Amino acid sequence: MKVKIGIFGSAKYELEEIKKKAQKLGEVLADFDVIFITGACSGLPYEVAKAAYKKNQTEIWGYSPAVDYQGQLMHTPNDDNSIYSKLIYTPATFELANDLKASLKYRNVISSAVCDGAIIISGRWGTLNEFTNLFDMGKVIGVLTKTGGVADLLSDLNKKIHKKSKAVVFFSDSADLLVQKVIKEIKRRKEK
Repeated sequence: MKVKIGIFGSAKYELEEIKKKAQKLGEVLADFDVIFITGACSGLPYEVAKAAYKKNQTEIWGYSPAVDYQGQLMHTPNDDNSIYSKLIYTPATFELANDLKASLKYRNVISSAVCDGAIIISGRWGTLNEFTNLFDMGKVIGVLTKTGGVADLLSDLNKKIHKKSKAVVFFSDSADLLVQKVIKEIKRRKEK
């Protein structure tokens, strides 16, 4: 069974330098036989997924806050949604399905739960929410540092408010090194 790697980060476009780091991360991950898990959003996770898809037709599952494809197109009008192998929508039966803010958090929990591990790049409050989900669920987490946002704050936060968890967190400013550590730890866990 393929390893599922979540890509979580800023849904806003960042400086060109950070965007290039996201693309590099996608290219590095494309060399591994993994399934990408994203929030089917614009921004850095999309840049990572798009770069991986372009390099190696990587399998990408997008967890959308929308209830259908039309809603996804409205949510990401400038993105190429054809890169997704699978789009998973917020169920129309979810009581708050028409509340985008609630649907975004629903999506965060589900996408965090489905992946075996994840990589955080930059990010704001939503990414911090995804990190705490991953941490509480005991996942393998890689944090690509020197990308701004919460990615550059998590090391200090983790020390100050650390709690017991089965989560393993790696910090590195090298996409190559970070990906290797995350995938190695996920595979080690799967072999148990």
